[in-house]
Amino acid sequence: MKLVEGQLIHRRYRLDRRLAQGGMGEVWKGHDIELRRPVAIKALRSDLSGENTKLQRLRLEAHNSANLAHPNIAALFEYYETDGIGFIIMEYIPSPSLSDIYKAKGAIRPTWLLPILIQTARGLHVAHLHGVIHRDVKPANIMVSHEGEVKITDFGVSRSTNQGQITQDGMVVGTAQYISPEQAQGEPATPQSDIYSLGVVAYEGLCGHRPFTGRTPVDIAAAHVNSPVPPLPDSIDPQLREYVMRMLAKDPHDRPKSALEVAKELGRIERRILDKEARAATGEFNEITGNFKLRRVRSDMVIPRYFMFKDGTILDQYDHRVVVKPYASDTDPGTPGAGTTGEAGMHIDRNNDSNTKEDAQ
Repeated sequence: MKLVEGQLIHRRYRLDRRLAQGGMGEVWKGHDIELRRPVAIKALRSDLSGENTKLQRLRLEAHNSANLAHPNIAALFEYYETDGIGFIIMEYIPSPSLSDIYKAKGAIRPTWLLPILIQTARGLHVAHLHGVIHRDVKPANIMVSHEGEVKITDFGVSRSTNQGQITQDGMVVGTAQYISPEQAQGEPATPQSDIYSLGVVAYEGLCGHRPFTGRTPVDIAAAHVNSPVPPLPDSIDPQLREYVMRMLAKDPHDRPKSALEVAKELGRIERRILDKEARAATGEFNEITGNFKLRRVRSDMVIPRYFMFKDGTILDQYDHRVVVKPYASDTDPGTPGAGTTGEAGMHIDRNNDSNTKEDAQ
């Protein structure tokens, strides 16, 4: 059965536009005519219908994704087969991928990159709790909305610890640029394999390039196994450098124990970097004595996510930004209005009341 625009699948899902076509299948933007919402439709290529191994892989992708209900994982709605072709109906995500962002921007500021890595780690943690290893974590499979929300996609080569394998022993599964050393050697993937791949994603975002290159995918995979990881630039925060390098340890036992641990530790590093930036924006901090001296700020100064009080503690925290404004008079504090009273003739105008979430659900 050849798929064409306007075709109705399962008497419910209309094929609107082909988005991509690969070695095994094709992805369409579609429309759910019952619920009146856009959907993404992944289908086995029509010329591969009847190939049981490829159809079984599509079934496994649907099975592995079905129970992964989490804000950072693309939702699966339905799986359907007809005439030897399998269809996965899933959440349509119009956002660009992290790969698109890397191509457009190159290296990314840690305070922009860390929330993406944290959300990805939370989604992977939920998958791992369900016994599902993604096995192909890379920027192209991490979608990032304009609001900064992350969705992990494409569990097409994922593996469940509760399923028998359909790949042969020693078969390499994954993308060479992001593959873990153990996967490159044909060994079974574990949650630490996904953590390694996320470490490569982090490295690329911080440096603007991947840790290993080569003329062929085999050369790159071999470098993941045998070559030391080039050090990250000294300009990057030391704790962040150290933790990303730990994620990229050759031995899986030397990597973080879980994706949740990764999310928590990167969250702590993010908060510390933001705190430091806030101090630099609003005052002078003596690294030796630990004293913080508050200085008057411009009325339009914007501090990302956190405002630092003069003793170095967090006065409040937000998902977005706060604007720091001075009082109308230097001598008379007057009434700061709707903002929260601070010190040294300042008040804080709150733009958003939502609080950050620490752990994966």
